[in-house]
Amino acid sequence: MGEVLEFFQSDIVGQFLNPRRRLFWGYLISALIIAILWLCIIKKKKIRQALRTIFDRSVWLSKSSRADMVCFIINRIFMVICRPILITQIFIATALYHTLHLQQIIPIGLFETAPVWLSTLLFTSFFFLLDDFSRFALHLALHKVPSLWEFHKFHHSAETLTPLTVTRTHPVEAILFTLRSAIVQGGTIAIFIFLFGQQLSLFTILGVNVFVVLFHGLGSNLRHSHISVSYPNVIENCLMSPAQHHLHHSSSQKHFDKNFGVALSIWDKMAGSFMYSSDKKLIFGIGSETEEYTQTIAHMYFVPIKKVWDRLWRHTYGNKCLLRISSTPHKKLMNFWRKYNVTDF
Repeated sequence: MGEVLEFFQSDIVGQFLNPRRRLFWGYLISALIIAILWLCIIKKKKIRQALRTIFDRSVWLSKSSRADMVCFIINRIFMVICRPILITQIFIATALYHTLHLQQIIPIGLFETAPVWLSTLLFTSFFFLLDDFSRFALHLALHKVPSLWEFHKFHHSAETLTPLTVTRTHPVEAILFTLRSAIVQGGTIAIFIFLFGQQLSLFTILGVNVFVVLFHGLGSNLRHSHISVSYPNVIENCLMSPAQHHLHHSSSQKHFDKNFGVALSIWDKMAGSFMYSSDKKLIFGIGSETEEYTQTIAHMYFVPIKKVWDRLWRHTYGNKCLLRISSTPHKKLMNFWRKYNVTDF
């Protein structure tokens, strides 16, 4: 019982208490304030109407939102189990730092005499930019590589968006993003310490990169919400608005593979996947495939595995024995989950 309580406090409640997490209560409150101001000032709603819109039961209590809640718990349990075997940021940073000592081209401490303010500014900026670009690049790969897209459909199968939808990711995708974070952030730390020495530090707020705090504090949680906050075009050219991310979740074919960026939209400008936000009513999901993926929580987790297995089997052996090998275990898993009433979600 003690271990269960510790897990609940650190890995469930902790998601809302840690300013490094998007679901930190401060960021949620700031998103709420921005949503109220947007609806009252821009959309000309009265405060009571605005609150009614924000806390719409048809959104927060929908089947999709309830699935988000269950996936949030399941995924936290999965990551706790897998955490000991995943490559860490410290491992990457240490390995690269020692590797850099083996080369003879760039001397250690090349910029060690640089002013502290300059090294801090460069480190803070590069840390944020490289992290944001790597998120964009991986997100792009999740859409463009067929097998990865099968797993990313887990996230796009959401038909209503709430802040918890950001945690609606298949464990395979979660592992990929964890490895991305370890490699990019660990690599950045190693390179900058090698070049600038131990004087290195970040500009932080609450111990978090100032750019990350600004991104979350200015409404990152509205990206997954039903409040479509847009920016003027001149700003959307640089920063990804919540409404632009809503287009990314749209089931309309004209919005497919648009707006992959997280904080910055400049990467989409470079890749040709940029699109300005729209005031039109959007339908979220993955079209006709949504029902297949979301029949039960079990389907959400196992259908992507089955489809990737089918794809690999066809590539290797053609259609021979495909159904006998791939479908039977899948049906057994479905029957198991139905037996324990998982279909309620």
